[in-house]
Amino acid sequence: MLPTPEDQVAIGQLLARYCLTLDLDDVEGWVGLFTEDGNYLVYGRTFEGHHGLRAMASAAPGGLHLGGPPVIEMLGADSARTTRNLLFVDRADGIPRNAVYHDDLVRTADGWRIRTCRCQFITKDGLADRPAR
Repeated sequence: MLPTPEDQVAIGQLLARYCLTLDLDDVEGWVGLFTEDGNYLVYGRTFEGHHGLRAMASAAPGGLHLGGPPVIEMLGADSARTTRNLLFVDRADGIPRNAVYHDDLVRTADGWRIRTCRCQFITKDGLADRPAR
């Protein structure tokens, strides 16, 4: 099922904010894009709830997050699944990392929010939980 034009824009804005809040070191703004029970899977670990997300974002390296437009699959009127690519450039060393995100989204009273985000890195062997070294 395709998203309505309104949902396409709202979900696109949510995922654009995902990148910008990280680029601007706005941890609280980034955490606010997730549901209270939201989780983030990366590097073979899961960070759960706002407390876990906050800790993960506070410890993560800063840099530039360039996100591609999401492919949106509507699962129902109030739930969606997205796939999007991302180029991250670490501000400390300039090393780029390529990734693909898989997101489960839900519509809340505050708009669309991320319930689950899984980051997989693009490596020469395909998608992996850790970037190539």
